[in-house]
Amino acid sequence: MAERTQALVEANQRLVGLSLTDGLTGLANRRHFDEVLAQEGDRSRRDRRPMSLLMLDVDWFKYYNDQFGHPAGDVVLCQVARVLLESVRRPGDLAARYGGEEFAVILPGLDVRAAQAMAERIRARVEALGIVHAHGLSGRVTISIGVAEMDLDDAHGAGTLVGQADAALYRAKAGGRNRVETARPDAGPGEPAAS
Repeated sequence: MAERTQALVEANQRLVGLSLTDGLTGLANRRHFDEVLAQEGDRSRRDRRPMSLLMLDVDWFKYYNDQFGHPAGDVVLCQVARVLLESVRRPGDLAARYGGEEFAVILPGLDVRAAQAMAERIRARVEALGIVHAHGLSGRVTISIGVAEMDLDDAHGAGTLVGQADAALYRAKAGGRNRVETARPDAGPGEPAAS
């Protein structure tokens, strides 16, 4: 009986893990991201500690898929995910696949300057992978990143933070791609970022 109970507990733990993980990249999925963002946002407001968010997107990803096919595109997404996992190592940080070729990173305890420095390191590491991409600015796969810090006095906190980071991502795309942009304090939700 004890063995069956233990096997059932382990099976349930595996199911919970699967329900929170993106099947392709192994990162947290959107559902898990939303839950952690709300929790960390509440904690940051309560403790009066900064929290930043990175929203990042693979530049010209549709063209990459069109040129090399979706299996090759999946490999690119996995390589970007690996860079995120290797770069985001502090307890409490969370890297997630937000959707399609878009990723997000929750950075509790980091202000916008520290988050911007981390974003720049991630951007450079993805470019340094050297994945050939004819439409890429440097002939390689690159990413654009939007960075925002949560306003601890904003009642909408985490929801506003996503909009600000997304608006900064859109500006990075519009400003030439393969770059990091930081949200302006008064920035609200922006247009969806173009791939």
